[in-house]
Amino acid sequence: MENVNIVIVLSAALIGGLSPGPGTVAIAGTAMARGRSMGLAVAWGITSASTIWAVAAALGFGALLQAKATLFEVLKYIGTGYLTWLAWRSARSALFDKAIVPVDVGASRLLAAWLKGLGTHLTNPKAVIYWGSILAIGVKPGGGTEVVAWVLVLSLLVNVTLTTSYALILSSQAAMAVYGKARRWIEAAAAAVFGAGAFLLFRTREI
Repeated sequence: MENVNIVIVLSAALIGGLSPGPGTVAIAGTAMARGRSMGLAVAWGITSASTIWAVAAALGFGALLQAKATLFEVLKYIGTGYLTWLAWRSARSALFDKAIVPVDVGASRLLAAWLKGLGTHLTNPKAVIYWGSILAIGVKPGGGTEVVAWVLVLSLLVNVTLTTSYALILSSQAAMAVYGKARRWIEAAAAAVFGAGAFLLFRTREI
């Protein structure tokens, strides 16, 4: 679609999802300790929460499309600041952070594991700022609500693919070790993508 920055949207969603975080270590740790089924339950709980935050961001963003430009300016500066912070955090992690330590969520049933995953991500309100930033840099000037929906669908497809892959692949110590060795490169790539996103969002004039 001509009103969507496909490369930016997919890059931000992919790199953001690959970067190690609470969700990643919870999925991997649970899959290793309790099996892939439990890991998948945690993964899909996280994706469910991510969908809730994404829809909340999309609803707010859709309202901004019909509102005054000054409201978009507020979102632009908030999103720019948040993406800059993510870039700085990723760069610092690439340089200084130690090895990834998987965390078992401690659930004994699939529903409990799903709820653990849901709670892990729902308690992170910064997620709505992240999704708002993705929408702001993904939707080109002139895009309508249908474009917002496309950006949302593309990003969520990347999200569910990654979380599912974590549960299936990172259930072994060997796979986790390989992911851990690639962590610094992933974080460095994340710093570059988030930095580029912040720059593009700051330069955006209007929707």
